[in-house]
Amino acid sequence: MTSSYPLGDLVPAIAIGARYRYDWQLFADWCTAVDAPALPADPLTIAMFLDEHPAATGTHRRRLSAINTVHTRSGYTAPGTAHALRERLTRRTRPRPDLRDAADEVIRRLPTTGWPGGLFGRRDALLLTLACRMRLSPIQIGRLKRSDVTFDGLTVRIPNHGIVVDHDPDESPRTDPVAVYLRWARLQAFTDRTPSNRWLGESLTTATPVTDDTVTGLQLLPPIRHNGPLLPSFDKWGHANVGQAGLSRRAITRILTAHLTGGTRTRDQRAVKFFDDGWADAVEDVVESISDDENTTTDPVEPPELSSEEIATRYEAGLAARRGTAEAMADLEPTFDDLDDRTDELFARIQKLLDMTTENP
Repeated sequence: MTSSYPLGDLVPAIAIGARYRYDWQLFADWCTAVDAPALPADPLTIAMFLDEHPAATGTHRRRLSAINTVHTRSGYTAPGTAHALRERLTRRTRPRPDLRDAADEVIRRLPTTGWPGGLFGRRDALLLTLACRMRLSPIQIGRLKRSDVTFDGLTVRIPNHGIVVDHDPDESPRTDPVAVYLRWARLQAFTDRTPSNRWLGESLTTATPVTDDTVTGLQLLPPIRHNGPLLPSFDKWGHANVGQAGLSRRAITRILTAHLTGGTRTRDQRAVKFFDDGWADAVEDVVESISDDENTTTDPVEPPELSSEEIATRYEAGLAARRGTAEAMADLEPTFDDLDDRTDELFARIQKLLDMTTENP
């Protein structure tokens, strides 16, 4: 078949490589026939191309790899990474009602209150929702930042992955993806305003458990103050690990496997003993001591009385010290001049070397 769209007209051959030459040529010829741009291409064009060329899943994956590789080597974003295309071509992300049902059943059992059970329960509910209902991989979930997810009062969006989920008033608020996200996002917003496990634990301990009759509040979230990972890791006491990295791929896989296979144990709820551990009294004592120090009145220190002779002597001593310093510094002027000359000479030599390098690469 004679190509009506030479490879070199689109992209240098080095960006294609022998491995992807045939698949890319097939895609470029088809784009020419339908009058669609091949570089850069959009996900819709790729979906139409794959639909017009039926083949095995492995062949479609190879074609998609060719298209993505040529785009990235040419400085464009890979269009084949769209969520809909990945979901269609990746076996592990094919719709699995059984997995969704299993995840919903687990989420129903996870606690939404108590310390630290409510903290882990809300986080893991969102983790299960992202993996089993929104079809994100563990690596993608671990890389999500708080700002990557938006909520407009009705819809949760993850633009980088093409995910749009509307609030479903007919679904139980225990498993509705929007409600699950909002429970966790509002918890993170609370820690923005009050970055203390003391108050977070108290808030979760006194919170009302979520039931099927709970009304989901759809108020907008406050602006994010600290844009960290959407799903951070915690130690067993509920303290978030310091850093910008979220849960690792291994940790996410372990948590998902444990929940979906029934291998998790019930996390013991702890009494928040540090609410009355004496430190609040210590803070008050420190504040009171500072206030007492500030309010303490002391007698002003009066300067000593000096006679006119003593004042004149001190004045002359000050002038003599200044003159001595000026004379000592005067000896440094030639040294500084010499440094300036040597610096100019060094700059000139560097510029000459750069010019020679440019002329003879």
